[in-house]
Parts: sequence; C-alpha cells; structure tokens
Amino acid sequence: MQRPPVLHLAALLLLLTGFSLTEAVEIKVHDNNNKTCIYAILSVNFTVVYEGNGTMKNTTFTLPNSLSSNGSVCGDNNSAPLLKMDFGPGHSLSLNFSHSAGIFRGDVLTFTYNTSDTNLFPGAKNTSVNQVAVDSLMEAAPLNTVYTCRSAKAIASKEVIMVFYDVSLQALVENGTISKNESICKADMSTTMGPLTTWTASTMTPTKPPPPPIPSVGNYTLKNGSETCLLANMGLQLNLTCMEDNQTRLINIDSNSTASGLCGDQNATLVLEDMKTTVSFHFMVEQSKFFLKEVKANISLVVNGSTISHYINNSSLKYWQTSIGSSYMCHKEQRLRVTDQMVINTFNVWIQPFELKSGTFSRAEECSLDDDSILIPIIVGAALAVLIVIVVIAYVIGRRKSYAGYQTL
Repeated sequence: MQRPPVLHLAALLLLLTGFSLTEAVEIKVHDNNNKTCIYAILSVNFTVVYEGNGTMKNTTFTLPNSLSSNGSVCGDNNSAPLLKMDFGPGHSLSLNFSHSAGIFRGDVLTFTYNTSDTNLFPGAKNTSVNQVAVDSLMEAAPLNTVYTCRSAKAIASKEVIMVFYDVSLQALVENGTISKNESICKADMSTTMGPLTTWTASTMTPTKPPPPPIPSVGNYTLKNGSETCLLANMGLQLNLTCMEDNQTRLINIDSNSTASGLCGDQNATLVLEDMKTTVSFHFMVEQSKFFLKEVKANISLVVNGSTISHYINNSSLKYWQTSIGSSYMCHKEQRLRVTDQMVINTFNVWIQPFELKSGTFSRAEECSLDDDSILIPIIVGAALAVLIVIVVIAYVIGRRKSYAGYQTL
C-alpha cells in the first residue's frame, strides 16, 4: 500500500478526469441473518491513464449502480470489515475498515481495473488486470455513527485518480439499524455555516461582501519518483456564476493548496485541492508544443443557507501554448474562459509540465501581454503618424497665408 502523493486526497489527471455530476450509489451489505452490517452511499469518478498505440490515453468513468457487493465481509471483534464493489469485466473498488476503542476508520482503498475492457479502455496496447492500493484518508468516526463527507476528495496514485464526493459510510452497523447520528468530515465543517448577510432596516438589501484580494502565488511541484516532473507558480481566482441565485462569486485558490497529479511524455495533470475546491489542469503535447487542454473543477459553496457542489469541465481548451523544452510565463492577469459559468483569473503564471532539466524551469516563453517589444513599433508608428499630421496642418496653413498675399488690387 502507498500513501497518495502529496495530498489529502488529491486528484490529478482528474483534470483528466471529467468531473461529472452523478447520482450516488447506495450499498447495503448483509450478514447471515440478513441484517445490514455495512452501509455506504458514495459517488466516485475514476480517471486512468493507459498506453495506447503510440500515445498515452486517458479514460474517465464513474462507479455504476450496477455493481455487486458479494465479496464484502461484515467483520466483528476479531475480523476487519471489508466493503468490496465489483463492476464490469474485472473492475472493483474495495475499502478495508479497522476499529478499536469505540471508533472505526477506512484504511486501505484498493482499485482494480482491467484494460481488456474495450468500452472503458479503447485501443489499449497492453491488456491486463492492474491494481493500486492507497491510504483511504478517511477520518476516524465513532462507532454507531455514519461518517459523512459531501466535499470532493481526490486520491491520486500512479496512473489513477479517484474523486469521491457525497460519501456516507458506516461499518459494524449494530443490529442492522443504520445510525441517525452523523460524524462529519473536516472538509464539510468549514462549509456548514455560510457567511452572515447584513440587512438594512430601510431597504432590506443584502450587503455584498467585499471582493477578495488578488490571490497569492502558490508554488506547486510534482515528482516522478525522486525527479521533479512538473513545476507551476501561479495565483488563481475562480469567477463563478451560481445558477441557484444568478450571482457571480470570486473565489481565490489557497496558495497552500495540496498539489498532486501525474506526469507523462505526452500528458500531464496538476490537481490543486483546498478545503472547498478541487481544480485540475490537464496538459498535452501536440506538434512539439504543449498547452492547457482541459480544466475540471469541483467547488462547494453555501448558497441560500445550503451547501451546493458545482462541477465544471471543458476538455477543448488551448491556452498557454509553448514549445516543448521551454516554460510558459505570464506576469499580467489573464482571464481563461472555461465555460459560460466559470472563468479563471490567473496571476504571475510560470509553468512547465514537460521536460524539466535538473528540477528547474527552462527558458521562458512570455505571453503577448508581457511582451513590451510589441509596443515599440506601435509607439513609433503612432509618433510618426502624429508628426505627419502636424506637417500636413502646417503646410495647409502656410499655403493659405501665401494665397492671401497675392490677392488682386
């Protein structure tokens, strides 16, 4: 088992993985007396990078409703509970629980996938059964309570990214009765209470909160083993329009966000995660240039007193085009339109997702907004135009004076 790289539940490629809003899957595992012993509701998005014919490919899919939990184990004082979900031809997701001193927690999360499944892995070069085992990152919860976490959490390992959200779990259910008491994850606690709205007695108009300051620049690093494979320095601000109240919100991404992701020769993904937001950036190489191809975001907001998750995805972008072997730099503010609902405001961007040398940035190709050399011919041209206008005006005035001096007597 390995711990997910750099994260709380980071996700990467996720970006590769298209965040899609799916209905949660409900699972009840029964004991020999047909009483519920493990209860689960969860939504899971999987993104897997695999080798195709001559290029790396990625596939995204969700945990389906049509699954089997027959391989699960209820557990008792002497054995650990196991929730096992089998789906499709050879795919499965399982979670081992442990319990002691009146608490239970999720320990090892194991995902098994079969690349011979042509529906999920079209054009796979190598068809085989693969498995990743990671720390589930589930927080401990008291026995006889339901652990809940509505916020999205991503776990990245090797070529796989798993994003979990709308999760409810209870192991060792007592007497087959699912508890009505909840143990809420830390990520949800920060979004349970929304900001207070101030009303004036005369107009009854809500006071708008001041816009957030320009976001701080975060320094993010991904490693492939011991070697740095992706560097990104940037400040990020999400400009999100909420359909629920038709209001636009500016959300700064925490510069201390957890970074995770995947690196490859043709594809790379950077996933940034803080308490309320997960954003993934997918880069790819085409004709000796790399560019930002896809952005995915999962944002939890309090709207009208309720916590609502927004899922944004666009896989047809082409921002930050740069020659392979170089880094991309842009000090000025940029507005990257992802969808009609969301725009990303970027500040002081310096990024290189491929071919790093000695773990440092290569020569930077600057964006047109930073290139002051473009202004030189514009300024010179404008100055010449003004000079020409002055000369023409002077000439016309001089001609008029000359003509007036030769009037007939």
